[in-house]
Amino acid sequence: MASTTLTASNYTGLTNLTTSSSYPVTNAYNNSSNTANYARFSLATSTAGHIYFTYDTSDIPSTATIQSVTANARLRVSNTSRVTDRVCQLYTGTTAKGSSVSFSSTSSGGAVVSPTAGTWTRSELNDLRMYIAGTGSSSTSSKYIYVYGTDITITYVTTSRTITTTLTGSGTIVPSGTETYYDGDEYELHITPTNSSDTVTVKHNGTDVTSQVIPPGTVTDTVESVLGSYTLVSGTFNSGSDWFSGRTGNGYDTSSTTSSNYYSSGSGTVVVFTYDTPISVPSGATITDCYFKVNGHAESTSNSSEYMCAQLYSGTTALSEELNFKNVGTSNSTQTVQATTLPTIAQCANLKLQCRLGYYGGAINGATVYVTYTITFNYYTYTFTVGSDATIAVTISGGGATTTIYLKENGSWVQYSKVYVKTGGSWVLQNDITSVFDTTKNYVKGE
Repeated sequence: MASTTLTASNYTGLTNLTTSSSYPVTNAYNNSSNTANYARFSLATSTAGHIYFTYDTSDIPSTATIQSVTANARLRVSNTSRVTDRVCQLYTGTTAKGSSVSFSSTSSGGAVVSPTAGTWTRSELNDLRMYIAGTGSSSTSSKYIYVYGTDITITYVTTSRTITTTLTGSGTIVPSGTETYYDGDEYELHITPTNSSDTVTVKHNGTDVTSQVIPPGTVTDTVESVLGSYTLVSGTFNSGSDWFSGRTGNGYDTSSTTSSNYYSSGSGTVVVFTYDTPISVPSGATITDCYFKVNGHAESTSNSSEYMCAQLYSGTTALSEELNFKNVGTSNSTQTVQATTLPTIAQCANLKLQCRLGYYGGAINGATVYVTYTITFNYYTYTFTVGSDATIAVTISGGGATTTIYLKENGSWVQYSKVYVKTGGSWVLQNDITSVFDTTKNYVKGE
């Protein structure tokens, strides 16, 4: 299955709308959050007007079967009393599709409206349009429609293809076997040779494409863990532990900025936030970065008894300097604190955030820890876009043991990499040829 998101590339059918040279139609050919970038259309008194925005769907294959079409537009009007009958709807040509929606926002930046799309055929997309309309009232005051941008997302499938991967020799290959893909899908194949002497041959429908194989390299990954539980370690309270609020479900994510979830009412309280699921870093990785983001605020920037501090630990080992929101301010904000000491792989499983809280010190609304690591994989990757060719054949050759033996034949030493031993009437390939021979025995060349 493939998906593409389109923004308007042109327009047609402009009727009874006056464009503005200061805010031209081309400003609506994207869908950004820039509140100062828009197309503006003026309506005449007691007159209905409309425009069709058009979209280039030529990259969608003609054989595609359309799975879904979804649309969004960011719109507003100058005044809902002066601009009535406000409509946004998808069309194919001049035929309406799905259901229309009305828009009534007058706020800067507009509001997102999403007309329903219904079902589509591929040919209907050749004249995909978004219809935006309104009617000017009898008022003599200005009457404007503002379009900040539109987008339409189309998901589709095309002709199905069967891809078969097979492995001959040592190593692993993922995925293996037979799978079904569609034209336009991206197929990624991971080949892991057994040792450095292995070679890889890749064939796409019988054509050698080995040059497209990406050799072994370094992969960088970033893992993060949202703080999901806490333990109250110590502290002196004026009114008991109930003053420490936000115990379940809130404040574990830095996006939680609308409420003060963790307060202190006792001087010197220590709270330790831990993880429901510890950060896991693969063995053999090299950790290159570690930091945490924490959202919160202090109650006061002047009272020394009121403070809200956060510091990253692994067990009892401090990994960062202590952040004091008293030095940041009394408004909620997200702060990033870099680790001064990178954790080991083992320490990553025991990361925690320790917070020191002063008397009415402030709030911790959420915290997240990030770890970046690099790891070198012994793999090859082959990526291609599935097209008219239906079969991929992959062969890894040159595997087996790296150790070789030499046998003298007709006066010359001949190199061998495989040894078979007859066991139970059958010849069995030996994985370790160095352990095959016993100096107390004689050997003959087998058939």
